[in-house]
Amino acid sequence: MLQIIKKDGTKGYESVLGDLGLSENKNVMISEAVDGEKVNGYGIYELRPDEEVIYKISDGGDLMLADGILRSILFLAALRGVEKAVFECGSEKLTNRLGILKDGTVLEPISDIFGGCESCKANG
Repeated sequence: MLQIIKKDGTKGYESVLGDLGLSENKNVMISEAVDGEKVNGYGIYELRPDEEVIYKISDGGDLMLADGILRSILFLAALRGVEKAVFECGSEKLTNRLGILKDGTVLEPISDIFGGCESCKANG
């Protein structure tokens, strides 16, 4: 069964964090899409008091998996009352395909997207 779980720490992601210039950022968090023992994808992000910054979504080309990872990460922010997400991962193509962002790199308010992935099938 596929689960999206917030990982404790960043062990195993040192090279990815280095590539993103985040090696020294102690506030970075990772959520993994796990099926049994296998990690199928992940998201790297930072939850700040006033915004969430999305640095990377890795989904192996699976649009529905990307949607699940991203919504899980955004839901964590919304639960804490954070309603602004900034995409710094060069993921404009992904967010456009998911119908989350049409233009730009900021999603506000986050809570507006929790109606399902209406655009996934049409844009997949």
